[in-house]
Amino acid sequence: MGGEAVTLVQPVYEVDGWAANTIDADGVEWWVTKEDGWSGGPGVRLELSDRPQRDGSFDAPSFRSARVITLEGTAIAPDEWVRERAKDRLAALLADGSGLTPLVVAERTVRRTALVRLSSAIKIVDTTPVSFDWSVQVTAPDPLRYGDPHDATCGLPRPARGMAFPVRFPLVFGQGEGGVLALVNSGTATVRPVWTITGPCDQPVIRNDSTGERMAFSLSLAEGDVLTVDSAARTVFLGEASRRAALLPRSKWFGLPPGSTTIGFEALDNTATGKLTAHWRDAWI
Repeated sequence: MGGEAVTLVQPVYEVDGWAANTIDADGVEWWVTKEDGWSGGPGVRLELSDRPQRDGSFDAPSFRSARVITLEGTAIAPDEWVRERAKDRLAALLADGSGLTPLVVAERTVRRTALVRLSSAIKIVDTTPVSFDWSVQVTAPDPLRYGDPHDATCGLPRPARGMAFPVRFPLVFGQGEGGVLALVNSGTATVRPVWTITGPCDQPVIRNDSTGERMAFSLSLAEGDVLTVDSAARTVFLGEASRRAALLPRSKWFGLPPGSTTIGFEALDNTATGKLTAHWRDAWI
């Protein structure tokens, strides 16, 4: 809808080619006057059961609801004809309801994304010959707001090289290399990474050294084989073939909580050249 927009104020809300708090390529100013559901947290879903013939309820875990985001504002066009075209473009926003669309919000200090779909009729009310008020409501089934993607890679651990001769003081001992990732989630919510293990390696293990949790796999990867482990979907694929049965008992689908997490990578033979790559996004509730 339009072309490259000029920012009026932040945050800028962009979805399906339309951007609010901007001036679009036709010169229409899209001002947001009210936002609900993005800055605050999503709703909470309680599943408590009343105690029969007693006060109170039986306790149960609570869960976050889908995130419902409502934007209201005013559009000001250069003339009446441009106003009518702007109304038509807005009315067609997110017309394809078959899938989710990224809502990107550029704030002063961070750029965050949620996957949304239109969840209510778009409202348009004329106010002057060149302006109208508008309202757009979308829903994100996943209530988390995600930052830009990150990737980090390490190989299998290498033994220390030992002490160099001739000996000189102070003594300097070699240190092991590889086998460790320091991953940082700068958000406020636990995020579930996608791991890829590239062969060759035998019986690879991904460890969460911060908690002691681990994921171990009873399989051998040849040169060029890629094992993809999606912690959120709880799937394990070798190429296009499912290998979830290779996940050993007592393995945990651990995530990355806010802050730093130390990840270890090992295999039956650490002299192999296999690599572990972590793919994740910072996440905010």
